[in-house]
Amino acid sequence: MNSSDVLKILEDKARAAYEVASKFGEVIGYVSRTSPSLINEEGGYVIFDVDPVIYFSNFNAIAQAGSYLGVVDIKTLNLISLRVVSVERRDVLAELDLPDMYMPLPQAEVSGLMTKTRVKAKPLLAFNIETGEVIAANYVIEPQSPVVLLKDPRLIQAILGLPSEGVFLGYATVGDMPVFGGNAPLLLPLKAFYQHVLVVGTTGSGKTTLLKNIIAAMYNRFRLQEKLISVVIVDPNKDYVVLPLRPLWKLQGAGAVVSENEKALAEKAWEQAPGIRGVVVILPVTRSAIEGYVEKAETWARVLKMLAEDYIRSVISPIAGKFGWSYRICELEVVEEPAERGVLRYVKASIEVDYGVEKDTIYYYIVPYALRFTDFKPKELISLNPYFTRQAKDALLRLMQALIAKNAHLETVYDLYEALKEARYRIEEKTRPRGVVLDPNKEYVVEIVKDLAIHKSTLENMIRQIAAITDTGIFDVYVKGYEDKYLREPPIEKILEKHFELFNGYPIVIDLEYLQIHSQADPEKTISIVAFRILNRIFEWKLVQSRLRFETQPVLIFIDEAHRFFPSRSGVEEYLEHVSSMVDRIARLGRARKLGLVFSTHSPKDVHDIILQLTNTKIVLRTDKTHLSSLDLPEEYRDFITRASDRVGVVKSHVLRLGYASFKTPLPLLGHYDLSALF
Repeated sequence: MNSSDVLKILEDKARAAYEVASKFGEVIGYVSRTSPSLINEEGGYVIFDVDPVIYFSNFNAIAQAGSYLGVVDIKTLNLISLRVVSVERRDVLAELDLPDMYMPLPQAEVSGLMTKTRVKAKPLLAFNIETGEVIAANYVIEPQSPVVLLKDPRLIQAILGLPSEGVFLGYATVGDMPVFGGNAPLLLPLKAFYQHVLVVGTTGSGKTTLLKNIIAAMYNRFRLQEKLISVVIVDPNKDYVVLPLRPLWKLQGAGAVVSENEKALAEKAWEQAPGIRGVVVILPVTRSAIEGYVEKAETWARVLKMLAEDYIRSVISPIAGKFGWSYRICELEVVEEPAERGVLRYVKASIEVDYGVEKDTIYYYIVPYALRFTDFKPKELISLNPYFTRQAKDALLRLMQALIAKNAHLETVYDLYEALKEARYRIEEKTRPRGVVLDPNKEYVVEIVKDLAIHKSTLENMIRQIAAITDTGIFDVYVKGYEDKYLREPPIEKILEKHFELFNGYPIVIDLEYLQIHSQADPEKTISIVAFRILNRIFEWKLVQSRLRFETQPVLIFIDEAHRFFPSRSGVEEYLEHVSSMVDRIARLGRARKLGLVFSTHSPKDVHDIILQLTNTKIVLRTDKTHLSSLDLPEEYRDFITRASDRVGVVKSHVLRLGYASFKTPLPLLGHYDLSALF
């Protein structure tokens, strides 16, 4: 092959490169002939000039550092993604190397701006248009290669190394602005969720909106091949029980003022993920919460109906009153489903909501949640409360096993608490309050405590932590006419197995705020007991089904305000040890069983180190610079994320070809109302 042959090949390839570039977008320039294209061990760059007409017509796409463009390399005909590093503008006087002209009047000579714009850009990934293969662009790009402003969303995702299938987070951005007119959705492959996700952002940065949009995308299978996904939400603030309501921006005249660009972005997402019409609420019920209903109702079914009706009104009425909507509960039905462990009982409610401009029918499934002492094995009961000392755990286990061996009947956890107090009074008479009459029938408890040589401090911890369990109020909740006398824990495994058959796959929300309102115990202890119990039940169900070689649907658990459950410090060593052990076990084994955890918190410093270690994907919204050291963001993202707009964030994940990507999630696709603010 001689030089004329090479020249002929290059001429053909130059024409082909232009045709390819024109096919995929608008050609805006050519790699410079007078400035070198370069590649070295640290990377490379190209320089090109843009005509002023093209520049002013496409300013937002071209003139921002960080913008994405494409270039078709003449020698390979590969389409290579470029990230703009710098943009240089010069007046015509600078081009002519003349000094500034003195102008007596403040009048601009705008014709001097009709100069070419010089752009320096960094090659990222090379896309082979014939095979679809994407590789690192580690070779020099030829001068005269056409630079293109891309328009095909699929091509954009390919050359930026963005996944083409996965969970919708939002739209890829440069800074705060979505690139390519919002035609580059940022998707996170489902496998990343099995390796767990941490969402970090200050109050008002958009964490809850992002999580709700992720949930909407999962439910509507937006860009997902997986057909069935169960979502469970640990909700300590009642943020997620309003999911079935329409978002404000979809309702004209509802007080939501949004820009046309924001609305267009949200509408684009809404077409693929048009909300959710129902929710399954696991409602922790306490003795105090249900007392009034038990007095009024004649049957347990009526008790549950009254409870569900009042709960639904407490959720919807404040919002309807605020915005002038009306609603009515059309149907309220108590449903019973047999299960291996007892019976699954819940209330199904259909509600018609009139927004003034349109109407919706939404569905609430209320599953009352309480615990019965006699259903618990000793180890199960002890594992409920992570504040037991090691000595107290061991002593209580041996005590309860001894009680079982003696056929001692304790009907409720309150009986256990009273028996332990009785033992303390009998062993140390001086601790007995005046007027307390000891029960001679509980002498056996005293003898067991003496036989086990339980130390005074250990006995005190046992009593305190059993008291903490009783104070929650969720144990041994009496319901008149109920055949079991006390409400039983609903079979979580049945809810998951029948999630799509009985509940249409609607998100499962554990409303822990209701529990905090109706419990006299320390709120942090109370919500932890219920949350950890349900987490463990879900994990055990996954584990058992896996061992039996039964295929189960993916389960993703969203834990909002994760620092309340997994704090970096609590003052109690046993608590931290228990929590870290539990989450480590669930997270590590969950990866192989399609069980994912999504944690949300204000600061990475607030959550236990085990959360940072086990979450392979970090999503960072606007946050304080002091919080970034533990998140390992590159310098180019650090300044940006501290001043980012609402709902704008950075994803750091091994599943992204470039390791990082910035994005903006749209306005909420689900009901998003602050009930506490409304009250």
